[in-house]
Amino acid sequence: GSTGFADIERIEVLRGPQGTLFGKNSSAGVIQVVTKKPRMDDASFSLDLKYGEHNDRVVQASANVPLGETLALRVSGYSNGQDGAIPYVLTPSRAVGDRRNNGVRAKLLWEPSDTLSFLLSGEYQTAFARDGQIIQSLGTSALFNSQFARFAEKPGPNVYKSYMDGDWTADTKLYAGSLEINADIGEHTLTSITAYRKLETLQLSDIDASPANVFNNSDGGVDSNQFTQELRLTSPGGNRLEYVLGLYYYRTENGGYAVQYGNYYGLFGAPVVVGGGRRDATNKVRSLAAFGNVTFALTDAFKLIGGLRYTNDRNHGTLVVSPLPFPAVPLGILPNYDGTVKADNVSGKVGVQFEPSRDFMLYATYSTGFKGPAIDGTAGIIREVRPETVKRWEVGLKTSILDGKGNFNIAAYWSNYRDFQAQTFDITITPPAFYLSNAGLLRARGIEVETGFRVTPALGLSASGAYNDATFREYDGQCYPGQPISPVVGQGCYVVPGTTTTVANYRGFRLPNAPKRSYILRPDYKPAVGGDMAVDAAANWAWRTKTQAVIGDPNAQIPSYGLLNGTIGFGAEDGSWRVGIYARNLLDKRFYAPYAAGVINPGGYSKIVMPEAFRTIGGTLSFRI
Repeated sequence: GSTGFADIERIEVLRGPQGTLFGKNSSAGVIQVVTKKPRMDDASFSLDLKYGEHNDRVVQASANVPLGETLALRVSGYSNGQDGAIPYVLTPSRAVGDRRNNGVRAKLLWEPSDTLSFLLSGEYQTAFARDGQIIQSLGTSALFNSQFARFAEKPGPNVYKSYMDGDWTADTKLYAGSLEINADIGEHTLTSITAYRKLETLQLSDIDASPANVFNNSDGGVDSNQFTQELRLTSPGGNRLEYVLGLYYYRTENGGYAVQYGNYYGLFGAPVVVGGGRRDATNKVRSLAAFGNVTFALTDAFKLIGGLRYTNDRNHGTLVVSPLPFPAVPLGILPNYDGTVKADNVSGKVGVQFEPSRDFMLYATYSTGFKGPAIDGTAGIIREVRPETVKRWEVGLKTSILDGKGNFNIAAYWSNYRDFQAQTFDITITPPAFYLSNAGLLRARGIEVETGFRVTPALGLSASGAYNDATFREYDGQCYPGQPISPVVGQGCYVVPGTTTTVANYRGFRLPNAPKRSYILRPDYKPAVGGDMAVDAAANWAWRTKTQAVIGDPNAQIPSYGLLNGTIGFGAEDGSWRVGIYARNLLDKRFYAPYAAGVINPGGYSKIVMPEAFRTIGGTLSFRI
């Protein structure tokens, strides 16, 4: 992952399985962020400054430097940060939502001939975040609740304060490099992409979120590195037969540790340690794939589409639990683990495309996708997760309307995910945590609409909307806290016959964090003012229906909400400078995800609140040379 984006050329959103076109497999879709490449004929520099409420600050700069007729360099960097809006009661200099991010990227493009190019890229990023949960409500533990007696304002649904006596921080460093080679072989193009990424993360957490030392030390770190090699052969465009063929190799190694301990109110005379000690885990994943995608034009207007992919995944994991270097009372003792999960799969795509003119295109596709097996080590408990497969049907229409002044696109889809890799929330572990598990069958179906047009030469309006019915058809998961026990086996939360284990049948329940309806409205206004000046204004209203943070739990619901963002500015018509005002969440709409707090605060709830849940207004200044 990356800690920030800068110098972006475009963002591509591709829905559905994309494994026949890309090296890395995708079972649900791809969001591809494409950053700008160096240009040979352009010496340019840009600087963007932003400052607003909560000490919200952004500096972004980029420079494009031609180094002769065949060589060009592009360097970009950013630094941003914001002070959190949820103060620590005991340490006012800290706040939930504190952010600091910095990064630099360099790209060197060499084109020794018209048929050969080399693009060498490197980047370095750092990130700091203070993102602890806060208490949504107190539960039934008199001991836990008594820790708040000294505060005039106690935790509650509308209280946005952190009462922790420790801290909750995450520090991340990212190193990345890649080499892309494009060589013309006759009329074909051979592309090689070699990439390496290294990510270092250290997280220190006070997981009880209280002013007492219950579990103040929940510390963990992950060091991961990833190597990928992709080869693609692309046929010449404009022929009746067009195709892409590819090979892909992926290897990642993750090494991590976790140790969770605290004084537990001093009740045991020694720290209490979760799982019996420090947990050191390693995870090594290797994936091989061959893929291809073919388009054949039966007529000028009618095309057939086909694709195929073979994937072979292997995932090896270990867990070693070792005692702490000081006396500690174990809370559960976790077993060591050493195991491998592996799978292979053939997936593909078939479709038709009807395009009688450049203004009208109708298509229909059927595709299958695959997500490899996994080993989940949340809280040191190893769970082997089966591969996920999907079958997806999609029909759609893309049109240009109003004599090219607008567009209207619509798509309808139906996806069946078998062994869907779902996030399960477990309150039986300390602290409660999400882990990966398999749901038997998830059905996702819906309609998406996108449109945009110029109302007048100065006024534009774009809109998008989606109806998404993502519902489990087969899923036996954990009962949510307080769920009543059903006397009927197979319905609700019931006891598995012959055991004391409870399980919940979530057939018919919706996928968490998947709104049923959502839409975005984006008006923009750029009147002609003359005198080499330009004025611009734009707004963005995004709305979504209620969702569940945790499946089934009525107390873990995120109500429907909308967010309004906007900008207004003026500057030079040629874009050489601009001054503006921006607003994020202009209506100051609070939204958050609530979760059951578990054994530390039984019957109580915690909530995770993002910085975007607080209004931020500020000013911008931009220069282009």
